[in-house]
Amino acid sequence: MTHRDTPVNPSSPHDTPLRRFGATLRQYRKQGGLSQRALAARTGIRYSYISQIELGKRNISVLTLLRMTHVLCIPPAWLFAQVDTRAPLAPPTPGDLLTSRSIRDAAVTQDDLPHTPPDDQATLLLLGATIRQARKDQRLSQPTLAARTGLNPTYLGQIEQGQRNLSVLSLVRIADALGLSVAHLLAPLERSQSPSSPLTQ
Repeated sequence: MTHRDTPVNPSSPHDTPLRRFGATLRQYRKQGGLSQRALAARTGIRYSYISQIELGKRNISVLTLLRMTHVLCIPPAWLFAQVDTRAPLAPPTPGDLLTSRSIRDAAVTQDDLPHTPPDDQATLLLLGATIRQARKDQRLSQPTLAARTGLNPTYLGQIEQGQRNLSVLSLVRIADALGLSVAHLLAPLERSQSPSSPLTQ
């Protein structure tokens, strides 16, 4: 059974989007035969940081997400299968909807690429342009989208201009406010990868 066929399990009271994201990352890492230390070595991300991500204790940036999925050879959207409320992979249940408390963005730390290399800058520009176009397609102003997401309007503007390395929770909030899946917003970023198969249970 693939992750596309796996029903969404009811969330426990202590479940959060970050915990579901981390658990999915852990499953793909193990399926790829990598230890946390091996993934850390291949991505340049600290081992302790990856451990915290898998435990749902870190809200990571999109650039860090892409570094990990590149090593794991999977599309970035696969890590959102149990988080994305709009994803076609599995219909959301009431327990999966993000609450105001669980959706708060944790601070993005220095582990999340404080100095953005040129390739990463191009990635942020493309993601920002995708978000901006999706917003315009729905005839929403930046202030309106900011209000729907709870994000600072200036921060949202910087995201659309490719000037900010946004967190995965901010990405989920934006996608949900636009009525789109995270996969839709990430699609332009996906490199030509040929993963062997989606997650098996």
